[in-house]
Amino acid sequence: MVNVDACTYAGDPRRLAGVGDAVETIRADVADQAFTDIVARSRPDVIVHFAAESHVTRSESAPDRFFHTNVEGTRRVLDAAEQAGTDLVVHVSTDEVYGPCTAEPFREQDKLEGEGAATSAYARSKALADDLALSRSQRQPVIVARPTNCFGQWQHPEKAIPRWTVRALRGRSLPVWGGGGQVRDWMHVEDLCAALDVLIERGERGQAYNIAPEGEQRSNLDVARLVAAAAGREDDAVVLSDYDRPDHDVRYAIDSSRLRSLGWSCRHDFEAALEQTVDWYRDHQEWWAELEPEAEAIYRDE
Repeated sequence: MVNVDACTYAGDPRRLAGVGDAVETIRADVADQAFTDIVARSRPDVIVHFAAESHVTRSESAPDRFFHTNVEGTRRVLDAAEQAGTDLVVHVSTDEVYGPCTAEPFREQDKLEGEGAATSAYARSKALADDLALSRSQRQPVIVARPTNCFGQWQHPEKAIPRWTVRALRGRSLPVWGGGGQVRDWMHVEDLCAALDVLIERGERGQAYNIAPEGEQRSNLDVARLVAAAAGREDDAVVLSDYDRPDHDVRYAIDSSRLRSLGWSCRHDFEAALEQTVDWYRDHQEWWAELEPEAEAIYRDE
């Protein structure tokens, strides 16, 4: 297995501690010629394309970087795979390509062409990359995966659940934006990995697949309170911030029946997995402590 990573602020080789020689990590940007050369040398059977700029708040101030990595990077991945004769590319997209959901959960065919209803620079760049990947399925084997929000161990403290967790463990407030009523699905990262395994083994080439637990949806306020409780804090640790994200989408929701027909289901109970995640952060302060100051610096909610 070859892991190609640009090693930006969010890349950390400590996440691969313990895998030994099973994974070779090469530092390179998927949007550069170096990546094409790596694929030409290694000639992989399967490429799972995770590489992305993924943080919505960061995309507000650096949209060009997001479009470069997420769109041009995806084109490079597809070109390199085609030239090397790769058997399958799994492009990891996002449920945000649909835009906000105001009715029944989106099915795969509901995505609008191009940027469509996507709102943030992050979501718009991923929507374009999603289209690019599917457009190539006429000439090379491609599957698009559209997962919902994930959480779990090793997630950078810029993201919502680890940020709230770190702040709770520090004895600080947990800020929630815009009244806290925004609704999301949440899925443990191991359920996403299991879904990608299923797609590699049994997914239909040229198709997109939503990946979400489809259980009880929770508001951001509810999730923050659950994080606080798991960290041993009271509800009053959670505060509503005067700041709110521009065009803050009220709800995301997707229908995963196409993937479930292949035999996948979400195995992790949300609240139990959240408690385990908070425990992991409690036990790994030496990892996130050095990342926290820069992660906090991007926010304007205090």
